[in-house]
Amino acid sequence: MTADWDTTQVNDQIPDLSIRVKVRRGFLKSEWVDVKTYSLDETSCIIKTDELFPLNSKITISLRLKLEPTDLVIDSLGSTILKQKKECSCFFYDLQLNTDSIKGTSSESPIVRMVNLVNKKQQINKKVLDLTQTAP
Repeated sequence: MTADWDTTQVNDQIPDLSIRVKVRRGFLKSEWVDVKTYSLDETSCIIKTDELFPLNSKITISLRLKLEPTDLVIDSLGSTILKQKKECSCFFYDLQLNTDSIKGTSSESPIVRMVNLVNKKQQINKKVLDLTQTAP
């Protein structure tokens, strides 16, 4: 079952952001699998993997944003699969994030902080790319 979903706007992976999905491999066994990340906001994200998950299933993800001097990590964030699209041998998934399951020590939630940092890093990378392309 694949939801009708246009993934043509999903082009570039988010640099320095890695997401892992907890996948069951048997009755008592599970493992963390790295997936590619294409979009992230406060309530959802788009990932790509060769793992098969049913629509509306609940999965657990872990997010890591590479920063200096230490990385920003959100472990064991619950999410629900809203959409699925098969492309070649992989699947794009649109996930709804369950942000109630994470608690921050500050007034800003960890996912909001991560989204803001990802957006800032993307803006900086775009400016650097623009400068290198316009340089003589």
